[in-house]
Amino acid sequence: MSKEKSKNKKSKKDKNREKKESQMNSAQGTEINVEEIDLERMKTLVSESPGTSEYAVEKGGVAFAPTQEGAIKSRAFKVMDEQISMQMDNILEQIQVLKKQAEALKDRRTLSEMIYRAKMNFEPLVGDTYYLYDTPKGKVLSILSPDEFGEKKLKEKDYFFFAKARLLADCTWEILEKGPSYI
Repeated sequence: MSKEKSKNKKSKKDKNREKKESQMNSAQGTEINVEEIDLERMKTLVSESPGTSEYAVEKGGVAFAPTQEGAIKSRAFKVMDEQISMQMDNILEQIQVLKKQAEALKDRRTLSEMIYRAKMNFEPLVGDTYYLYDTPKGKVLSILSPDEFGEKKLKEKDYFFFAKARLLADCTWEILEKGPSYI
């Protein structure tokens, strides 16, 4: 009987060997196309220094499962990021408003300097509207609008409408309208 058992054992070993050979032959029948392998994608799946990672990066390594602490931190980070983004957008909007205000002040200052250097034959009153003209002899402040002045008279005197402005209480001039010759 011992001979029969050894024959049975050999036949089981032979069967297992034949099964493995059959699997290897079928695997060899499937060719691997090296051109189709995405090496860049595979690089992202492999750690260059697995010994320094705090997570399992090798087969058989310790399993990693997110902890409650990780979930809490993840939610908090998302909320924090959203809040900072909203506040940054708000600040950027405020910067745009301040930029426009600064440009308007700069224009007011420039126009005010031009008017105070211009020739004027009267004392301007706060709140009233005046007109600045370019002439060959320099700028002139007038109470007459281009329509009131008349196109013919403007051409005769070689006047060009520069700006319409109102004198403010702080003695600066608010630009109401810019003429075609305004810089």
